Amino acid sequence: MRHGSSNRRQRNRGGSRRGGNQQRSQVFDSNGPDVRIRGTAHQVTEKYMALAKDASSAGDRILAESYLQHAEHYQRIISSWDDDQNSKQESKQEAKQERTPSKPKKAKSSDEELGLPSSILGGGVEAASEKQAAEPIS
Repeated sequence: MRHGSSNRRQRNRGGSRRGGNQQRSQVFDSNGPDVRIRGTAHQVTEKYMALAKDASSAGDRILAESYLQHAEHYQRIISSWDDDQNSKQESKQEAKQERTPSKPKKAKSSDEELGLPSSILGGGVEAASEKQAAEPIS
């Protein structure tokens, strides 16, 4: 048999990363302390949590802690997927913001910062305060 003749088998192996949906549906084989669990990361986490609860109610704190540690491992895998997804979304948003020119923001006066409408402040108040600021004090 020649080397490299089975290209179908080696597709998606090695350094290639799987897409987000394919990662989430990946099936894991987990060998726990005294049990073997097979399923997605979410399913394995839930099963270990249930086993930890059962062991704790049976009074075996050490076994319960072991199950919780296994559950935490798979929870970290799930968290890393969420982090990857969030960073991809942030980079897409940043790229979109770089492509669209931003509108220049107009400077707000101190009255606008307070959020008071001009009908309450009166129209002449702003003009009078600007005149006083421009005049030198004698």
